[in-house]
Amino acid sequence: MHRGGRLGTGGQPGPSLGAAPALPRTLPGLDAPLETKLYPPGVRDEWVERSALIGELARSVTKLVLVDAPAGFGKTILVAQWRASKAETRPFAWVSLDRGDGDPTTLWWYVVSALTRACPQIDGEAILAELRAQAPGFPGSVLPMLANELAALSAPVVLVLDDYHMIKDRGCHEQLEFLLQHLPPTAQIVLITRADPPLPLARLRAAGEMTEVRARELRFTPGEAAELLTAVAGIELGEPDLSQLMERTEGWPAGVYLAAISLRGHPSPHAFIRQFTGNNRFIVDFLAEEVLGRQPAEIQQFLARTSILNRFSALLCDAVTGSPGAAGIIEVLERENLFLVPLDDDRQWYRYHHLFAQLLRSRLARTEPGLVATLHERASAWHEADGSAEEAIHHALAAGADARAVALISRNWHAYVDKGRTATVRGWMRALGDDRIAADPVAAHCAAWAAALAGDQPSVRRWLPVIEAGRHDGPLPDGMRSLESSAVLLRASFGFDGLPAMHEAARRAAAIEHDPASPYFALARGALGFCRFLAGDLQDATAPLEEAVRSEASLQLIRMFAAATLAMVMVEQGRLPKSRECAGAARDVATRADLGRLPQAVMAYAATASVYAAEGRFEAARQELEPALGVRRKNPGLGPWSTIVPTLLLARIRLELEDAAGAAELADEAREVLAALPDGTEALQARLADLRRRIAGPARQPHAAEPLTEREMAVLRMLGGTLSLREIGTELYVSPNTVKTHTQAIYRKLGVSSRGDAVARGRRLGI
Repeated sequence: MHRGGRLGTGGQPGPSLGAAPALPRTLPGLDAPLETKLYPPGVRDEWVERSALIGELARSVTKLVLVDAPAGFGKTILVAQWRASKAETRPFAWVSLDRGDGDPTTLWWYVVSALTRACPQIDGEAILAELRAQAPGFPGSVLPMLANELAALSAPVVLVLDDYHMIKDRGCHEQLEFLLQHLPPTAQIVLITRADPPLPLARLRAAGEMTEVRARELRFTPGEAAELLTAVAGIELGEPDLSQLMERTEGWPAGVYLAAISLRGHPSPHAFIRQFTGNNRFIVDFLAEEVLGRQPAEIQQFLARTSILNRFSALLCDAVTGSPGAAGIIEVLERENLFLVPLDDDRQWYRYHHLFAQLLRSRLARTEPGLVATLHERASAWHEADGSAEEAIHHALAAGADARAVALISRNWHAYVDKGRTATVRGWMRALGDDRIAADPVAAHCAAWAAALAGDQPSVRRWLPVIEAGRHDGPLPDGMRSLESSAVLLRASFGFDGLPAMHEAARRAAAIEHDPASPYFALARGALGFCRFLAGDLQDATAPLEEAVRSEASLQLIRMFAAATLAMVMVEQGRLPKSRECAGAARDVATRADLGRLPQAVMAYAATASVYAAEGRFEAARQELEPALGVRRKNPGLGPWSTIVPTLLLARIRLELEDAAGAAELADEAREVLAALPDGTEALQARLADLRRRIAGPARQPHAAEPLTEREMAVLRMLGGTLSLREIGTELYVSPNTVKTHTQAIYRKLGVSSRGDAVARGRRLGI
């Protein structure tokens, strides 16, 4: 392998990957993902060739290749050599992971981007569209789409996930396991990691679906160590000295490489080897002192002070160190091969090898402990000015600059949760700590909303009192008018304390958020209209819902929810043309804004299903609603109210389709929810009672001998509302006389003589 695994690569990136179709640089509202993470390390002439291992890897046909060993064993270098070898013809898609890639949306964005660059025929844009949803369905949509694209490839591809041990999110591991289970023969996944990943390795091993390269295979032989010493230090050790070096390092490539660096120009290699003693735990510190000790003081200081940066440019280094000249120092570091890795073709961005960075940070903590926080604060300020919110927050937290971290989080959290990165925001809040959150109502505001969107009711209840008791002058950084607004909007949006409290909170929120230019104006009015709809107050529900739908500042999700609720209100009022228009608007928003996979989107599907049911198209209504309700039931959120409405609707639809057992199952679910939060649910209880009577009652009467026309069915449904015949004519764009003619035909076909009997008969017949 190379002299020290990941240390000293310093090579050029591989061939340009820019020939692939251009992909979006970002998920809307977030920082631009780093395309430099998609470049594999280049191959250098002085690397030790691991021919046997490379040949074995090139011949492997297993689903998974696991390259698993501690730091400094040359894992990445081996895979880079394999990629560049003549024995391998497949394209490689490479992703270099770090701690910031630990949420599923970010991880799979990089995977899809890397694969699209390696294989331009992959339709990456379609998959990225799924990822832009607030809560993408990974097993349900993203991963099956990815597997299908891979299966359609005409030639195989290798996907490399470097530093996979950086991924801690359980969901990411489960999603990778899913992809491995469904991986087509046209793809192979390579994991480069320092620790066994939580995947079914025993099963993969037993099934012959995994190739493993571990520390035992990666240790240097004496011949490989001698080759490295010659290439790096230009010396040839005698057999006794070489044997002693191998004994000291146990073939650890990083130790051999660091020894070679230290031996450059050393007056007595033999004396150095004799002094090279101690437990392996101290080898790295000893050699780092030897290497760093030979550098000028200016270089040593620069290395230590910039080691806090996960990636750096000359401008960033100038800002962090507080002095100019970083560009020249970086040029020297690259020329001297001092553990510098270029991250792009233009040599603008770099990072240190991970092991070397750890050594430098330890040195900084020993030599200038009082400066560490200041360096992180400078890095945070630079990234904030550069528009990199996530890195700005990371450095603020690392600096212990809690006030700065809270300010940054409070300005940016909404954009992250709006695009499916609630886990990222919750990670920031964990790093901030409960004590700091409890001491700052704005921090509690961010923590409560992130918890609410994640369905974490205990955390919401913990932080709500902090918000309600707190003080803050002026609007909050994210645009809410006050802490009181935050609290009442939380209670109004999720309703976890029952309908009366939810309704009162919505009323207060609507009074506070009175600016139509604010997105929270629409949120408050949508919540108020929804509460009134749940209470059966259809007339008063209409106005706030219409305001929410018309609001140009409304978030897409809120506009969709309000339009869907308004459509269901109008179905209840017998205003079918208007209900079709609103249901269509809700579906259009869901489709256009990639919201269709969100649990909250169930209301858009329920609105369309409600219209279909009113038209007698019960099978179409069932097909529309069942999948969406299934998604919602898996992600119920804090409150049950946007679940119970479509549940009762689907129960009625199933009953109309003569699936009494299915209807009864859903009715029982609704009964349990209403029993837990019964206050203020009289209208919902009445719907449930009517449904249960119909389930328990005699079979529905057969349809009329002479079927109604489509126009007659439309008139019949509107007869069930409060509109006069003249008003029905206005809704249907026909004259009152035409409505009277249709009404008489309806009475004749149904065998009734009054409007009420016609409606009752139509309901019994399911039309």
